[in-house]
Order: sequence, then C-alpha cells, then structure tokens
Amino acid sequence: MALTLDKEQRLQDAGLIEFFETDKEMWASVAKHAHGFTRRDFPKDAVIRRDDLIKPLLSVVEVNEALRDFLNENRLRGKFWKELFVDLIVDRTWDEVTGDDQ
Repeated sequence: MALTLDKEQRLQDAGLIEFFETDKEMWASVAKHAHGFTRRDFPKDAVIRRDDLIKPLLSVVEVNEALRDFLNENRLRGKFWKELFVDLIVDRTWDEVTGDDQ
C-alpha cells in the first residue's frame, strides 16, 4: 500500500518519521534485502512493484526490537503502525533499493 498524505501525517504525529530517519541506512538495508528476496523468487521478467515488498518487509519489521520498543514506549498499539511504517520504508528507500532494476 502506498504512503498517502494521511498516513505520512499519522507517522509524523507519532514520531515514526523521526525514528526512521535516525537509522535510515539500516532500514534501507532491510528494504534492499526484501527486494533481493523478492527478485530471486519472482519470475525472471516480472516487474517488482512497491507493494511487492510489503509482505517480506513486514515480516522483518514486526520483530525489530528497536521498533517494538519505540511503539511500546509511545503506546502505539496494533499491527496498523507496523504496516504504516513499512509503507514509509518503501516510500523513502525505493529509488535506492531498486537502482536500475525498476
């Protein structure tokens, strides 16, 4: 799911954009790994779209201790926040992750 203005505003208000920016390289690395995983398992000529990274990326984000701690400390409960955060990661790292592979 694409990052919309509404989602971005929610993430901003919750402090998650600042949280992302504090370790952007690590999140980009996680996104690159998810892209590589997807590239290997998709048909050879398939175009990988942003939403194709959501599932593999979400499985990593769900167990990230730093994010879990941040969400708990700020009383941001539910899978909703993790899903929004994945949308943010994909949106902010897409060009870096895909390079010439778009």
